[in-house]
Amino acid sequence: MTTVLSVFLGGGIGSILRHLVCAKIGNHWAVMSVNLLGAMLIGIAFEYFASKANLRPEVRAFVITGMLGGFTTFSTYMLDFGNLMTNAKLAEAFLYLLGSLLLGVGFLFIGIKIGKMCF
Repeated sequence: MTTVLSVFLGGGIGSILRHLVCAKIGNHWAVMSVNLLGAMLIGIAFEYFASKANLRPEVRAFVITGMLGGFTTFSTYMLDFGNLMTNAKLAEAFLYLLGSLLLGVGFLFIGIKIGKMCF
C-alpha cells in the first residue's frame, strides 16, 4: 500500500509540473519539451536507482512511476525502448518504437471517430 501511495503522490506532483510548464510555454512545443525533458529525467533516475540499490522501492516508485509518469508517459516509452536496445533486442526495440507511434496515431483517430459517433 505504501508503494501505491507513493505513486499517487508522485503522479499528482508530476501532473502539476507538466501543467505549469505547458501553461508557461503555451503551445504544442510545450508538450514536446515536457516529453523530451521527461525522457532525459527518467534515464537519469533509472541509472541513479540502479546504482543505489539500498533505497526503498517506494522512493523509486514515487520518482519514476509517479512523478515522471505523471509528468509524461513518453519518458517511460523511451526507457522501454532504451532497455530493449541495451539488451540487444534490436528488432523488438524498433518494432516497439515504430509500432507504438504508428498504432498510437491510428488509435487516436479511431478514438476521435468513436467520439464523434457517440457524442
